[in-house]
Amino acid sequence: MKTFNLAALALLSALLSVLGVGISRASLGETEAQCVAKYGSEFDVKDGLGYDVVGDRAVTYHLKTASGSLNLRVVFLQGTVAHEEISSADQSHLLSEGQMKTLLDTESAGLKWGKRNSIFRTDNSGTTYGTEKWSRSDGAIAKFWVTAKAGSQDMSGQMELSTKRFADAKAFFDKQDGAN
Repeated sequence: MKTFNLAALALLSALLSVLGVGISRASLGETEAQCVAKYGSEFDVKDGLGYDVVGDRAVTYHLKTASGSLNLRVVFLQGTVAHEEISSADQSHLLSEGQMKTLLDTESAGLKWGKRNSIFRTDNSGTTYGTEKWSRSDGAIAKFWVTAKAGSQDMSGQMELSTKRFADAKAFFDKQDGAN
């Protein structure tokens, strides 16, 4: 059984590498020390985020993958990753919907993601934009912020992941601010 598990892990790792997504990235619940061990230097560090802002510390990591570089903005809440924003470092080559789904799968924590709802709009130029929302049984949520050029079915964009605790606190502050 252990041989099968190791083979499955190696196959998953190879598949993610081909898709340009590395397994080693911040995961919800990891500590800052674990993130620093994976990526080294932190950039754009902000401490004491203040009232009406969820989280204690926000940092950015830059990751290189087979298909390009990623920016990973992480918000820590009481010492663990509570929120991640993942985008391509090259804004002319956004994350594909397939890449976002692969990243979502690596963030499953042994639980299944279920698609909640999607909201899309098309403007006068024919460009489509919107969000796809996902949730896990433990309350974690994910959002894909996507766009597609006129006449194209290929959606691309960026994504964010949040723990239930972060999402609940954010919703509370948004409601207070009238953003909901």
